[in-house]
Amino acid sequence: SSTHQPQAVPSSHCYQRHDEEAVIDRGRVSNVVNIHYEKEELEGHRTLYVGVRMPLVRQSHRHHRPHSQKHRKRDREKDSAPTEPDTPSQRVQFILGTEEDEQHVPHDLFTELDEICAKEGEGAEWKETARWLKFEEDVEDGGERWSKPYVATLSLHSLFELRSCILNGTVLLDICANSIEEIADMILGQQEQSTEFDERTRAKVREVLLKKHHHQNEKKRNNLLPIVRSFADVSKKQPDLHVLDKPAQTLTPHPSPTTAEAKNGVNHETGAMDLSKAELHFMKKIPIGAEASNVLVGELDFLQQPIVAFVRLTPAVLLSGMTEVPIPTRFLFVLLGPEGKGHQYHEIGRSMATLMTDEVFHDVAYKAKNRADLVAGIDEFLDQVTVLPPGEWDPSIRIEPPKNVPSQQKRKMPGAPDDSASHSKPEKHSGPELERTGRCEL
Repeated sequence: SSTHQPQAVPSSHCYQRHDEEAVIDRGRVSNVVNIHYEKEELEGHRTLYVGVRMPLVRQSHRHHRPHSQKHRKRDREKDSAPTEPDTPSQRVQFILGTEEDEQHVPHDLFTELDEICAKEGEGAEWKETARWLKFEEDVEDGGERWSKPYVATLSLHSLFELRSCILNGTVLLDICANSIEEIADMILGQQEQSTEFDERTRAKVREVLLKKHHHQNEKKRNNLLPIVRSFADVSKKQPDLHVLDKPAQTLTPHPSPTTAEAKNGVNHETGAMDLSKAELHFMKKIPIGAEASNVLVGELDFLQQPIVAFVRLTPAVLLSGMTEVPIPTRFLFVLLGPEGKGHQYHEIGRSMATLMTDEVFHDVAYKAKNRADLVAGIDEFLDQVTVLPPGEWDPSIRIEPPKNVPSQQKRKMPGAPDDSASHSKPEKHSGPELERTGRCEL
């Protein structure tokens, strides 16, 4: 059989292969009425035609229809098969539609924003400035109290800068580390050495990453550090311990600790956490099995270029003293840059923390396989945001959290019903003068 399949052509034309001599095809379409053929030529031509061309023609007619049907079936399968995602929304839905494995099952997240300002000759430490469960809470009154939770309002510029950070910075997914020292070494190992970032600068950045973290309620909670250390000791002895089953039980000491308390690492020799009612109430808000997302931003006077890193740990690890509450850390976002841009870094850090509380990006962060997946998650978030024009609202007024948070299923799955519409009550556009009274009035 021929290696070239025939193509359908009008009936007035012949089936032709490109490597055949054109004389045979010209003979098929020429006007044979006024041409006189000798008998031997005609028989020779017919012999050639029957011996060479006819089997090809018959073969093409015999196989052409099944071949066409096969192509039509293949086209139908191609149309029904899932297409490559073209938009950020489609890509996010594709990411969230992948099968979950044990290490990438999304957990509830507690996000903490810590900031630092390191200058030569001055001691510096990380200070907690904001936290998120579902909504943002800021440290107020000189670090004496927390604000009420409110809906975070972000600048569009900071979101685009965050996108640039993820696009151009270091992205480490599913790395295994047991301490902040190991994580710092992995982040710095990805930074290219240059005249602006030499070994001396690298060592100073590492020193900054390892500095102590000062939390807002630390003065009222002197016993926190020993208990966090006890958590770390237990996690080292039990590698599979990455969640807290009953955090509330760690707050009240008992003469004889229960199994759950021992598992949670309560140190009864040092006593329980000295928590205020507000802190106790906040601890109870943290869901069972929650993990931490630590956002670290700051300005360093010895840096000439920013250092950006997004890290996902697998499995989540309890980093002693890193987080306000003793839960394992899954994500870290680090942004350190030259001095003079502290507010800019703060806003980028807020944008990162707010993204981690977004229901859709939160799941993308757990399931992302590469940098492009994270960027798609940010782009999908940008497609959903509403921009308030300047001069038409007061940014100092904080938006209170809604009583009922709208469902985000429509963003996760194509064609999902909009639950927010089905649960909302119909609006009344008529006044009391049009209400039904049940009696006739003139």
